[in-house]
Amino acid sequence: MFVERAEILDHLDGLLRQSAQGRGTVAAISGLTAMGKTTVLDALADRAAEAGSTVLRVVSSPQERHVPYDTLTQLLTSVDTRTPDTGVPGVGMSGHGGTGGPEGTPIASLDARDDSLEVAKRAHRIISELAAERHLLIAVDDIQYTDAATLTCLRYLAQRLGQLPVALVFTHGTPVEGQPSQSLQDFLYQTNVRRFHLGPLSSEGIRELVECRIPSAASDRFISEVHALSGGNPLLVQALVEERGLRPVLESVNGSGTHPATDVVARTSPDGLSPGHAFHQAVLSCLHRLGPRAVRIARCVALLDEAATPSLVSQLSAIDAELVARYLRLLTSTGVLDGARLRREDVRQAVLTEMPHDKATELRYHAARLLHESGAPAHAVAAHLLSVDPLHEDWVVPVLQEAACHALAHGDMQFNIRCLELARECRTDETGRASVLAHYAFGQWQLRPADSAQHFMSLKRPIMGRKLPGPDAVRIAEGMMFHLDFDSALEVVDQVNDGEDDDTSTALEGTRLFMVSEFLGVLDRPRLPLPKVAPSATSTAELRSRHALALALERGADEYAIALAEQVLQGSRTQSAWQLMGLPAALMTLCYTDQLDSATKWYEMLGNEAHRYDAPAWQGMLESAGALIALRSGQLPDAARLAESAYEQLSGSRWNIGGAFALALLVEAHTAMGNHEIAAKHLAPEPPPDLFLTRAGLHYLYARGRHHLATGNARMALSDFLECGTLMRRWNIDTPAVAPWRLGEAEAWLQLGERDRAVRAVEEQRAKSDSGPTRSRGMTLHSWALVQPTAKQPPVLRDAFRLLESTGARYEAATVLADLSHVYHELGEKARARQTARRAWRLVKSCGAEARYQSLLPTSLPRSVISEQNTGPSTARRADQDAFGQLSASERRVATLATQGYANREIADKLFITVSTVEQHLTRVYRKMGVRNREQLLEAHAVSYKTA
Repeated sequence: MFVERAEILDHLDGLLRQSAQGRGTVAAISGLTAMGKTTVLDALADRAAEAGSTVLRVVSSPQERHVPYDTLTQLLTSVDTRTPDTGVPGVGMSGHGGTGGPEGTPIASLDARDDSLEVAKRAHRIISELAAERHLLIAVDDIQYTDAATLTCLRYLAQRLGQLPVALVFTHGTPVEGQPSQSLQDFLYQTNVRRFHLGPLSSEGIRELVECRIPSAASDRFISEVHALSGGNPLLVQALVEERGLRPVLESVNGSGTHPATDVVARTSPDGLSPGHAFHQAVLSCLHRLGPRAVRIARCVALLDEAATPSLVSQLSAIDAELVARYLRLLTSTGVLDGARLRREDVRQAVLTEMPHDKATELRYHAARLLHESGAPAHAVAAHLLSVDPLHEDWVVPVLQEAACHALAHGDMQFNIRCLELARECRTDETGRASVLAHYAFGQWQLRPADSAQHFMSLKRPIMGRKLPGPDAVRIAEGMMFHLDFDSALEVVDQVNDGEDDDTSTALEGTRLFMVSEFLGVLDRPRLPLPKVAPSATSTAELRSRHALALALERGADEYAIALAEQVLQGSRTQSAWQLMGLPAALMTLCYTDQLDSATKWYEMLGNEAHRYDAPAWQGMLESAGALIALRSGQLPDAARLAESAYEQLSGSRWNIGGAFALALLVEAHTAMGNHEIAAKHLAPEPPPDLFLTRAGLHYLYARGRHHLATGNARMALSDFLECGTLMRRWNIDTPAVAPWRLGEAEAWLQLGERDRAVRAVEEQRAKSDSGPTRSRGMTLHSWALVQPTAKQPPVLRDAFRLLESTGARYEAATVLADLSHVYHELGEKARARQTARRAWRLVKSCGAEARYQSLLPTSLPRSVISEQNTGPSTARRADQDAFGQLSASERRVATLATQGYANREIADKLFITVSTVEQHLTRVYRKMGVRNREQLLEAHAVSYKTA
């Protein structure tokens, strides 16, 4: 017994002692269902029996409440069974032998015809004779179900207990439907009745119950969680505690090494409570104890879920609104409900699972109609429609389609698909069915992009038969293009062009921009002209992002394209999942225009939001954009990881542009890291010719060319680079921001010993790079240096490094430093070569490209350079001290890291200072050392190092 219950039991125990002294007492224990009334009564009976009292115990039943004298018959039958022990021979209704005349009427013969006063008198006589031998406790459980005739007798007895050693104790629940009978009211509120009320357990009561069941200290958090889940209902509390106590036993049996006596705090605090089957059954038990109406109301609440209101629950359950309100208050008091909601989703599911299937189906149908008629959101209505058979009522399909759009906007593609599947079954006309199938195809593309081709192709015939609206048809054409089915897609576009309206015109403009940014080779085909009106400020985010990408492909680092992409991304937090489709194109725009810092920031923000959407297609496209950003930022392992994930989500048995683009990035990343076998494995499948009508095909050609170069196959690399260039020139997107094919061509010619051809390729690129993106200009300078005489290369390479470092292209910057180290080595400047190699090694290592280290540096340097990086030679430390002796300690730390190739931001991160502070320290270092920049600082350090 615990806290409040123990206090009440102590008071009752005092009443027992009082009655044993010949002062009869009457006590009533009230409370809601499952609050422990029976438990207290049982405990009192046990105490009385242990003290030597006679205990007469009876439980009233609601099924027998209308049977006259039923409870009294049970009570006096128990008297007969006890007489041998009491010493009262053959006590019957007469008190002498139980037979003969009115005074000897047998107990079993009582019926409604007996005079109630005479029966009450005889019952009082029997109790008096029994109490003369031994103290007597009469315990009646659930007296609210006692028949009226018995209540009359009990009231008669209670009024005459003053001089008898008898205690009459009974329990009664709180009625929901109607008031207690007048007889019960009269009985409950007699002046000699002591009343006790059991409410929900307090936190201290829960703590005591927990500690009785589990021999360990319970944390305040655990007690608080139990209280929140149970509402203080002892039955629910006990179920939670028993589940928690049983769990360590099961873990021990399963070999986890956990002992049953393990501290409950250690087991529960990290993850909180997880109610299971026992708790759910306890909730259901509470419901069934309250009767069938309580069960029905709880089921209706569970079905309506967030939409539940007392009015709707009343309509759905067909129970009077006032009665429903009373039941809701009662169920809240007993800890089952919290207002008009079940306290937990798993409890709601338990209530629903217990419902018979036919009843659940019927209730769901009525719930759907009620919610629809009350103006509830379509997705709330559709949740019920999905659990019933297809309906051919006019209101059903529009609700399902609206719910599907809502699910799409919130990234819940599973719900979107289920709504559209049911709408397809409910729709019988061909035109309406085609519209549903169009949205279904797009949903399947979002959910399973690699397997969605069949859904798009199945709609070609309805489109050609003009059974599908223009905007829907255009979306289907884009789906066909995704799967490289260009012939069918262009047939659809032609068909839509024949009869366009304003909505169709807007959709066609989006498709044109889609083709300009993704399928440029398809535009070469002679087809009907598409509209070429630039998107306005009020156009959709997807349309504007496609326009930005098209501008970046055509013009390179176009300021308007950058601003447009930033604008789209800034509005991303308020966009639906449908509008989010345009965001990867906006990220690609920033990447192609060398806005890598901005692209990284936006990608990280979108990546944090991606878990909200069950849309693998969008996530795969987003990860592809992230892979390109990581690749161009020199974060090669991240690029490979993201590209691998995107490829898994987008690729399938047949090629598509999403999977092909991810594959190209994956190959390029592994090639840069020196993982040539992995790259070759991914290049093994033969791509379809139509891939090379797409932007993804350009990336594929360039990545394959880089792989051929890295593995010594210069002829094959040259072929890929030249084909890439042919396509880019034809499509008027000849910008190195997409694929610097001329630089790849020059490198291939150098491997083949054709220096003059390499020079011409680089010169062509230089002519186009003066105003291009910074990264491209840095890469062009790098290639230009390599075709110059050795003595002229250092200043050009240093300029290339500055450009690449400023744009964040760490891998390309590392290759420049590696070549600069080669040049210094060939010019006999060993100290410079060594210092530059150290810087190159740091950058290469930070990019995750250690496997290519040996090929990047002079053969005489790697072993010693790696050793220095790993152990830090004392000679180098002495040189640092000598070179920087005139600097302060903080200036020396900054200068040392600067000579080792760290960028200002990296230095700031390592020293836990701001970038501005790093710049200030470097300014003072330059002044004190008499140098103007990092290169001269490195030279000064190299001289000191050589002297050391």
